[in-house]
Amino acid sequence: MAVPAPVPLDDEHDSASEDERHFPGAEATDPDVEELLSDDFPTYFSERDERLFHSHGTSPYPLPVDTPEQERMNDQHRALHELLGGHYPEACPVEDVLAQELGRQKFALDMCTGTGHWTMDVARDFPHVAFRGLDIVPISTRYPLPNVQFTMHDANTPTSYAAGTFDLIHARSVTMAVTSYAALLAEAARLLRPRGLFLSGEWARSLVFHPDFAPRTLPTHAPALTAFFARLHAALAARGLHPIPPPVAPLLAHTRAFADIAPRTYHMPLGAWPPDPAGQRLGLAFRTVFLRYVASMRPMLAEGGAFSAAAYDDMYARVEREVRTVAGLVAVFHTVHARKI
Repeated sequence: MAVPAPVPLDDEHDSASEDERHFPGAEATDPDVEELLSDDFPTYFSERDERLFHSHGTSPYPLPVDTPEQERMNDQHRALHELLGGHYPEACPVEDVLAQELGRQKFALDMCTGTGHWTMDVARDFPHVAFRGLDIVPISTRYPLPNVQFTMHDANTPTSYAAGTFDLIHARSVTMAVTSYAALLAEAARLLRPRGLFLSGEWARSLVFHPDFAPRTLPTHAPALTAFFARLHAALAARGLHPIPPPVAPLLAHTRAFADIAPRTYHMPLGAWPPDPAGQRLGLAFRTVFLRYVASMRPMLAEGGAFSAAAYDDMYARVEREVRTVAGLVAVFHTVHARKI
C-alpha cells in the first residue's frame, strides 16, 4: 500500500496571518529560495518498507521523514527542552548574541532543522531576529512565523548565503546527515560574523549507565542493546557517516576560527528509575522516543538482507525488554558552544 507524502505536523500557535508575514529588513541578504507548492511535495519523498524517506540523490541521511518520525523528533525536542532547562544550555550566551542592535538586522541559522520546532520556538523569543532553517525535505511547518523562513538544502554542500551573514548558527543532531563535520564547521566559520555564536548538540550513539549505577556496563547488563548499537555503527559506516559522532570541541579548536569553546554533557534517563517525579516523567517519555528510534532504524539495518523481518522483530523485542526492565540507562547528549574569532 502506498504511503502518502507526510504533511508537516503544525500546531495551532504556529499559524500566522498574511498580514503578519512581512518582516521588514530581513530580505536583503537572503539567497534565492524556491517556493514549494503542495503538488510538489510527493517528489521529495520515496517509499521503502512502508516508510517514507527523502528522495535527495546524494544525501546519506538514513532515517525516515514520515509522520511517525516527525512525531518522534517533536517528542525528542520537548524532552531536550526539559533536560537542558531551555532551548539551549543555560551558560550559552544566546540572549547577548541576539540582543536587539540599533541599525543592524540580526540573523540566526538552524542547520538540519527537521520539523523546525527549535527554530520556531526560539524565533518567538527573539521576534526582531530573522531565522532561517535548512533541511533536505520540506517537513517544517507550513505556517512559519513572520521572522522565520525554511529552505531546502543539503548540509553537505555550501550555502549561498554571504560570508558573515549570521549571528547564531545552531546544529543539533546533524551527524547522521553530514559526511564531514569539519566541512560543516568550515562553512559555519564562513557564515558567522565576528563574535557570532556556534551551538552544537549531538547524541552519543549508544546508551550507558548513569554514574550512580557504576560499575554496570552495557555489554554485561544490556546485551541486546549492545548488539543493536554494534549493527547500527556498522550500517552508518557503510553509508559514509560517523558511526560515533565526532568530538565537536576539539574540531572547533582545530579550525582556529573559534574561541570560548564550552562543552557540556547531559544524561537523559530511559524509564522510571530516577528517584524524583520529574525525572521519572522525563525518563518514561524518552523511553518511548528511543523505542521509536529503534523502529525507525529498521529499514537501514535490513538493507541488503542483513536482517529478516522475523530477526529484526526478535531484536526489537529484546531491546524493548531491556529498556523497560534494566534500571540506570541513560542517553548521553553533548553540547558545545563557541564564539567566532
